[in-house]
Amino acid sequence: MLTSSTITFLILAVTIFVSWSAFNRSDLFEKFLHSPYRVKHYKEYYRILSHTLIHADFIHLAFNMYALYAFGGFVEIYFKLHWGSGLGSLLYLLLYVSSAVVATLPSLKKHSDNYGYNSVGASGAVSAILLCYMILNPTAQILLLFIPMPAFVAVFVFFIFEHIMSRSGKTNIAHDAHIWGALSGITFLFIFHPQSMIHFIGTVRNLIF
Repeated sequence: MLTSSTITFLILAVTIFVSWSAFNRSDLFEKFLHSPYRVKHYKEYYRILSHTLIHADFIHLAFNMYALYAFGGFVEIYFKLHWGSGLGSLLYLLLYVSSAVVATLPSLKKHSDNYGYNSVGASGAVSAILLCYMILNPTAQILLLFIPMPAFVAVFVFFIFEHIMSRSGKTNIAHDAHIWGALSGITFLFIFHPQSMIHFIGTVRNLIF
């Protein structure tokens, strides 16, 4: 019998295994990384998803996998309780995969002719999971940027921070992927579970006013 967080643990296991393998195999790292240039000019579309399975270093991997573990289990269980085990699992996996794809759109548009641009990591998909958690559980206390705050506040802090960092251009982190992944997660809930958005807005309104 499948455990309640089976999909989350499968994603964790596969990502950790492939990332760990790629740390010691440059050929695997090169094969899986996201290269908008190669996607466009060599039709290597698989890179749009394969890059989520590898990470720049252990800290990058650990941060993403901890966030997925901390928030993904709740979202997966919520989906299964709401839609049933089978459909809930399918929708949870669709959320993760579709958000990973959407998160690559800015780089595909901006860097498709830039041979030197590459990116790795599951941050876009994990951002979608994080935002879904905060929408579904708005009064939860979470740590964002190492600061404790209610989840509904963290939603706004997340977008403000990522926007500022994206505009600054002073890091090697793809903050635009975080933003688009998060927006994908919110859009997913709006389409498949609009009641959750109504509940979130009502909760925020009641707490503020």
